[in-house]
Amino acid sequence: MSNEFLAGVKYPHPFDELAVELCGSAAREVCILSPALDPEAFDSIELVDALGVLIRSSRQTRVRILVADTRGMVSRGHRLLQLARRIPSSVQIRKLAEHPQWKSETIVICDRDGVLYKPGDSDHDGFYEPSSRASTQRHLDLFEELWRNGSEDVELRTLSI
Repeated sequence: MSNEFLAGVKYPHPFDELAVELCGSAAREVCILSPALDPEAFDSIELVDALGVLIRSSRQTRVRILVADTRGMVSRGHRLLQLARRIPSSVQIRKLAEHPQWKSETIVICDRDGVLYKPGDSDHDGFYEPSSRASTQRHLDLFEELWRNGSEDVELRTLSI
C-alpha cells in the first residue's frame, strides 16, 4: 500500500491487509492487542504466513498477542491460536483483564517502527504509520504495560478434542 501516514483506515477491511503488510515488514517482533482477535481482521492465511516468515527468520524473533475475550478463538478456532500452539516458544498469547489504560483499541506494532491502530469505539478512524518511531513508541509503551498485566489462559494452551 503506502509507506506514509494513512488516516481513516476502515475496519476490518483494509485494516486486515495493512496488518499483513506491517507484519510482513517486521524484522524482530510483532505485538497485537485486540479485544477478541476479530476473525475478519486477524484470522487469515496471509497474516499467518507473514508471521511464519518472521518466526523462521531468527531464533530471536517473537510474536506477542494480547486479547481480552478468548472464548471465540477457542470455540470457533483461529489461525493465530493454531500458530501459537504449534510454536509456543515464538508466539505467545495472553489474556488481558480490564485495565484503566486500555480503551478497547486494536493495535498492531511492528518492531519499534510501525503501527496500525483502531480506536475501540470506531470502525473507520484507524491509522497506519509503517515508519514512525515516535508514534509506535507510544503504543508500544501501552502494550508493554498491558502485557505485564496479562496472564496465560489455560484454554489457549489446551487442544480441544
